[in-house]
Order: sequence, then C-alpha cells, then structure tokens
Amino acid sequence: MKNKLLLTFILVFIPIFLIAELNVFFDCNCFPAENENTTFEITYKVFDSNLDFTAQDNILITQLLVNFNIFSADGQELYHKDFIKQIKVDLDKTSIYHDEFFIDKVKATVTPGLYKFTIDIQDMVNKESLTWEKTFHTLEFSHMNLSDIEISSFHQSDSTTRFQDFKRDNVLFLVNPNHLFDPVKDDGFTYYFEVFQNVTTEEKPLGGKWILTVQNKDQNSVYNEEKEFSSTYSIKPFWNWIPISQWDTGTYTLSLKLYSNDNSNEPVESREELIFIQKTEKSISKAEIDKEYRYAKYFLTNYEERVFKNLDDEGRVEFLKRFWEQNDPNPKTEQNEYKEEITRRVNYANRKFSYYGDGWKSDRGRIYIRRGKPEEVIDKSYEYHAKPYIIWKYYLGGKRIYIFVDFTKLGNYKLVYVENDEFEFGDPNWKDYLGPYFDENELQ
Repeated sequence: MKNKLLLTFILVFIPIFLIAELNVFFDCNCFPAENENTTFEITYKVFDSNLDFTAQDNILITQLLVNFNIFSADGQELYHKDFIKQIKVDLDKTSIYHDEFFIDKVKATVTPGLYKFTIDIQDMVNKESLTWEKTFHTLEFSHMNLSDIEISSFHQSDSTTRFQDFKRDNVLFLVNPNHLFDPVKDDGFTYYFEVFQNVTTEEKPLGGKWILTVQNKDQNSVYNEEKEFSSTYSIKPFWNWIPISQWDTGTYTLSLKLYSNDNSNEPVESREELIFIQKTEKSISKAEIDKEYRYAKYFLTNYEERVFKNLDDEGRVEFLKRFWEQNDPNPKTEQNEYKEEITRRVNYANRKFSYYGDGWKSDRGRIYIRRGKPEEVIDKSYEYHAKPYIIWKYYLGGKRIYIFVDFTKLGNYKLVYVENDEFEFGDPNWKDYLGPYFDENELQ
C-alpha cells in the first residue's frame, strides 16, 4: 500500500534514489475514513539550507509554489489546487543550519479505486523545481485491516493552533518523511497506525492482536512489542515511542503483523517500513560546545561558570569533558551513566515541554533536568476558577515543591512557587493565580 520517494538523498547504506534539482523528502500514508473511503496524507519536507532566500532586514524569506493534483486511473483530472508557502528565517533567533527545515502536509479523502497523485514544488527565488508522482490503491475494507505506518520524530500533547495537519486529538505527530534518525541527536522515534474494519458491533467487535518488531541488517531484533485489543469502534489507533540510543548506523526494518481472534497463527495483514540510522561525527563544533554547556550549566557552581566563560574553545571542550568524567558514577564502564541520564532528561524535556522553543529552556524543562522525574504530580490543568496549574513534588534528599502556572492556557507553564530550592525563585503573588478554592494541603 505504501510507496515513498526520496529525492537527492544518498547515504552509503541506502540505495540511490531519483535525483532532482530541488531537495525534498516525500512520504505518503493511507488511513481509513468513513463510508469505506481512504484518506491519503502526503508529507513533504525541505531543509532551509537547500533553499535560496531574499533578505529583508534581518529576516530571510523565500516562497514555495505548490501544485497538488489527483487523477483517476484513466488519467482524468479529479482535483487541482495551487498554493504558496512562505518560509521565514529570523537570524536574531536562528540560522541556516542543516537541521532547520520546512514541513507541510496535504490531505485528500477519496472513494474506493486507483488514483495518481502529483505534487509540483518550485522554489520561487531560484526557480528550481521538481515533480513527485505516485499511483495508489485505496484501502481494502472487506476484512480487518491495517493503515500505513506513519513514522514521526516525536509526538506530544499540543492544544495550540500550530501544525494542525499533523495533529490527532490534540496530539502532535511531527512526521519524518525520510525516516532518517541520528542517535546522537534523536533519542527515538514514534510510530502511528490504525486497525479498522467496515462493520463493528458489540457482537462483532474490532479485536485481535498485533506484533511489531524492528530488526537490523543481520535480522537480529532490536525492538519487540505485542498488544491484544478489542473495541466497539470501527477504527482504533495505536502509537508508541521507540528508543534508538543504542542502535548502530545502518538500515532497520520495522515489521507489523495483524492477527484476528479466529487465527492467531497466520496474520490477516502486515506492513513494513525502513528506518535509517546514521550517527554524526563526534567532533564538537562551537555551536555544539555552547549547546552542551547549556545542558551542563544547570549543575555548575557560579565559580565554575566564570571559569568556563574565560576559556577558549579548546579549553571549554576539556572543561566539559572533565565535568562529565568527574560526575561519572562508574568510571570503569565505557558509558557515562550521569551524562546519559542528563541527556535523556534533556531529550524528554524537548519532547514534552516544548512551546515555540526548546523544551529544555522552559521552567518545567529546567527543573526536570536538574531533579529528574517528580515523585508526585498534582495536575490541575482543567481548573474552572483558576489558571491551569501543575504541582511537582520531590521527596528524595529533602522535600521540594514546585508550582507551574499556564497563564496563556496554551501549554506554556511558568514557575511561580518554589519550596526548599535555593537556585529557583517563585512569584510572591502565586496564590492569586490558583483561584479561591486552592487547598494549601496540596503542598503537604
């Protein structure tokens, strides 16, 4: 069912793909819709470093002209839409790094049949363009079946208005069309798929089990997951996050098999996806030095910070190396468990606490990186008479309490109350934000 095309992207362990002038990654996924229709979701992604920009003050601007077409099996045009996507890069906030990219998704729901989809994209500054086209059958509803497997860089709860086409029930799935991940930068990825059948009742529920595995090139399993399910709904979604920090460079095969309750030996349907892992070189650039310092700074004394700022780049690399070594709980092992834990916390903060910026910079991200997972959480994000707020409590090594308030009601929680932490500061008016019915026993 699935067919993807990767343009102008070549790795030593990936077969050569079609090359075009403009570098764009495409991925098309099929999902069930009402009345036995199929929704096609086509994601395209282009890195900023592959585009030409015009400068306006300190803002770089470019535009993509996109033409989306759907044709029937006999070549008749069924749908056509032209639109322009404007891309801005604020040099006061970021730069044209390889990792910065523009991503978008187009969707189309069609009746059963065979269709050809085409997307033409043109960089309106340098006039470079490409055409992507593929032919697809719609999903089969005659038996319990699987959608395609969507691969995302991460998923997180998000009630804002951004990335609407990438959300399902206020959960953001940032699709990664090229399926390429770097364990040095990415601690994992998210899969998403749906199980469905045309008619579901209490007497005939949607039920069975699925088995998902990931194997390396030697066909050794690096991840396994199995789940039994039963639902009175005709469509049931599944998703989860898969860690990759220990995976080596190479190509991996993600396999999904669906079994009915009537036959647990032979799958009724299966899907496969390729996952590409490539670790970056470990040489540290100035930007990476600054990034690693920002992670470490939450644990440095004022004196250590002053020392670091007076060092040159070579000295800073050595400083950070010694810092991690001094905090390594088990120097006899190859791994630095302390650094791995802090890195895990940073990655978690970026996944869970991001709000128009890196999650590790947020108040919750900072506390999570310093303290780890709270031992108790009181979630009051749906209070009627108060601003949404969350209480975190830590008991190991002394009781510490933190209260975060979402003033905008968009998920941007700010620290307003601190107990027993000399490195953090609260807001003297914190009680005013929690409403008239706040129970101070929650701080016990």
